[in-house]
Amino acid sequence: MDSAVSRILKAKQYAAERDHRIKVHSFEVELHGDNHTHLVHYDRGAWKCDCEEFQLRGVCAHVMAMEEILGDSVEPAMYTMVR
Repeated sequence: MDSAVSRILKAKQYAAERDHRIKVHSFEVELHGDNHTHLVHYDRGAWKCDCEEFQLRGVCAHVMAMEEILGDSVEPAMYTMVR
């Protein structure tokens, strides 16, 4: 088999098995919300977003969206209950 084809097949296998093969350590993304653009940071389990909701509750729709996209490759944010 051609080595390029072999690499493509291996890449597809890794992508299909991402739940146990991939662990994200850190990243920064720009998420374009309905009203503003926000920066979401992740560093070894610690989430951060520049939006007001995150500052109040430790979680927001922006972080939740990134958790949904990245699945088990990141640690979930610690949610603070509102009283």
